[in-house]
Amino acid sequence: GKADLAHGAMRGYRLPSGRELLVANLGGAYFALDDWCNHAGCSLSSGVLNGPEVTCPCHGMVFDVRTGSLMTVPRLCDDQKRYVVEVEAGELSVELPMENP
Repeated sequence: GKADLAHGAMRGYRLPSGRELLVANLGGAYFALDDWCNHAGCSLSSGVLNGPEVTCPCHGMVFDVRTGSLMTVPRLCDDQKRYVVEVEAGELSVELPMENP
């Protein structure tokens, strides 16, 4: 997609494969996580981004969008899967792992 995300903003994207990602822009660096919180399956992109930390709107789990690390204590769920985002000529692309057929 287009790299038109404002600094300090995030957005959910649905890929042609059906996978849904949260993409955040932190000072011109882009980061991507699975959009669905692994705690209870809520959409992280519907939550709040405060600096590098996204707070899930359902139960308040907090993840670092740069690493996917769960910041909330106690740890009620796992870290979020993160993906590498490349920016070329104003277009974002996300490197996804190979899916098993």
